[in-house]
Amino acid sequence: MGNEKSQKIKKEKSELNKRSVLEIIVLTVFFIFFVFIGITLIYPLVWVFLNSLKTSAEFYENSFSLPKDWLFSNYARAFREVSVHNSSLLEMAFNSVWIAITATTVSILCSSLTAYAMSKYKFPGKPFLYSIVILIQVLPLIGTGPAMYKFLTNAGITNNPFLIWLIWANGFDFAFIVLYGYFKSISWSYAESAFIDGASNFKVLWSIMYPQALPAIASLVIVNIIGAWNDYTTPMIYLKSYPNLALGIYFFDKDSQFAAAGTPVFFASVLMSMLPILLLFVCFQKMIMTNVTAGGLKG
Repeated sequence: MGNEKSQKIKKEKSELNKRSVLEIIVLTVFFIFFVFIGITLIYPLVWVFLNSLKTSAEFYENSFSLPKDWLFSNYARAFREVSVHNSSLLEMAFNSVWIAITATTVSILCSSLTAYAMSKYKFPGKPFLYSIVILIQVLPLIGTGPAMYKFLTNAGITNNPFLIWLIWANGFDFAFIVLYGYFKSISWSYAESAFIDGASNFKVLWSIMYPQALPAIASLVIVNIIGAWNDYTTPMIYLKSYPNLALGIYFFDKDSQFAAAGTPVFFASVLMSMLPILLLFVCFQKMIMTNVTAGGLKG
């Protein structure tokens, strides 16, 4: 009896050791893989930073060497010499800020209102409308671009910073999908208690629903700011007189003033344009991954 028990213990230890060795091998492989992925992501940034501190001649001579003279003055030159459509780098940065804030505010506000109404109230045609919204998210509707541009131009909205916010007021974007699922998961008992106390529909939304959905809203705000900051197509098509940093970077190969400033100065412009949004993502990446994935499709 004792021998059988000891043999069983030895067998279990042997299986445990085998499993441990297999786990170590798998974890090692994954570790090496992710280290490689990390290097491929970090190395281009380091390469761009080092080359932003060189002269143009030094860059074209050897782009993989360290700078002979670390020319941090290239960053000051970027503000003095870089311009697109008669807008300086500082003006493009200002345009990036107000475009990102306006687009994010309008988009999240409209999406939260439509998501709340769709998730908490019953009305005729609701299932059909929800199906249309999902279809819009799945199918690429790029073919509507020319018609939309003609309509906005005739309406006097293009190149108008006071009316351009209307193009972001659709209410049925990715934020709607996330907030629909989030509002769906919030108990309606809170609203019923508030209605008994005489609260209006708007009061329930503002004082009860919004605070509970705040983690998802905050995450979507950050995601939308990142998207709007990197969006160059909207300024290119609808705000030609108000280029942002993303559009300025896009026009590097097409604008003689960029070429005259030199590639190192362009690299300095690229790094300065991406730094605010990179810091924003690094600071809030955990909140984004946690709360955006908490929403989703809930019929």
